[in-house]
Amino acid sequence: MAQPPTAPVKLKLITTITHKGQKPEKIELWSTGTIMRKRDQVYLQYEEILEDKKMKTTLRFGENDAIIMRNGDIKMRLPFTLHAFQRGHYEAAFGIMPIMTLTKKMAFDEAEDGSNSGRFFVHYELLAGDESVGEYVLELKYTEGTE
Repeated sequence: MAQPPTAPVKLKLITTITHKGQKPEKIELWSTGTIMRKRDQVYLQYEEILEDKKMKTTLRFGENDAIIMRNGDIKMRLPFTLHAFQRGHYEAAFGIMPIMTLTKKMAFDEAEDGSNSGRFFVHYELLAGDESVGEYVLELKYTEGTE
């Protein structure tokens, strides 16, 4: 079976992290990657470098659910389903830590002109054990092309 075609995209990722009792921290990342559509899902693949750690990231999303998978120096699986707890994991040099997400809002908008452009948004609470690690808001905008 043939793989669906991929197309180059430019990405802008804004993550806002709020830890209890602290001011929100905003992280912006610009990258290039590829987009692929398979059934009713969109797959974005791109590389992230955080504090000298390289990761290949795949974001898969559709109307009702999404998942972020990172491979490389840090491995992570973060699943999202609106208003539901989902189990994931975070793996680094210290070992594997089970985590959970509680998705509070999620939106996916595609360009109406048929181009490979759009926006994915998710607001979730991250839990490790029974403790809240913080509130996360991730907004990813992608546009077709490499320039």
